[in-house]
Amino acid sequence: MSERFEIAIIGGTGGMGRVFAKELKALADVIIISRSLEKATKIGKTLGVRGGILKDCNTADITIVSVPIENTYETCQKLFKILKKGSLLIDISAVKAFINKLKSEIPEDISYISMHPLFSPEGSFKDFNVILVPVKDEKWLSIIQKLLTKLGALTTITTPEEHDQIMSKMQVAHHFIYLMLASYMSDSQISPEFFTRSFKKTLQNFTGIEKNLDAILEIQKLNPHAKITRKEFVSMMEKFVSLDQDAEMEDLQKKIQVFKEKYLSK
Repeated sequence: MSERFEIAIIGGTGGMGRVFAKELKALADVIIISRSLEKATKIGKTLGVRGGILKDCNTADITIVSVPIENTYETCQKLFKILKKGSLLIDISAVKAFINKLKSEIPEDISYISMHPLFSPEGSFKDFNVILVPVKDEKWLSIIQKLLTKLGALTTITTPEEHDQIMSKMQVAHHFIYLMLASYMSDSQISPEFFTRSFKKTLQNFTGIEKNLDAILEIQKLNPHAKITRKEFVSMMEKFVSLDQDAEMEDLQKKIQVFKEKYLSK
């Protein structure tokens, strides 16, 4: 990739926006966008990039939308009136259901790719998975794949529907376990002297959940498959209430073996 692009990051002062700015600045001319020019400029200096406001996206080759899930659709609509012809718009929303509605509104001269980096604002691209959902990509998909490869990311292409179905298990169910454990344990008064090693590890993992709680609760609320997933999960748990019975214990052991073969061997 010989051409050096100008990349604008909407919400560039937030957690994920800063990750993108720090990682991309070696490969592109980056400007972070905020409603406050003062804030964008101040944080931009700490990151080594420029700061700007929404109208400053009009010269960008690539514009990345890094805002809360529920604001992504509206932000993209605003950007369609600002972006230059031939440029690319990327959202990094963890829920893709809005894309089917947005698709018909994308201007003819704007390309669009939806992205989901599968790491938190404390992470980086290197050796982590990034999901790409081509919506209206024209020339851009291969360029973005090469850019992400340079950052060390592992890319996979899917559809909005498949993304949300898979993430209802990978994120909704996974996070639901931690959220329900926290809710259950909140009624307990257990001294740290009784904490097991595995519980301490769980608390460490929950620290990451707590740091990104707003985004996690948004996913629970906005993923279109979330409610069904939670119902299936609760129903499955109710089945195993009788683990003192040999049949249920045997069934659980079989499922654990299948889980090991599917996930722990990779």
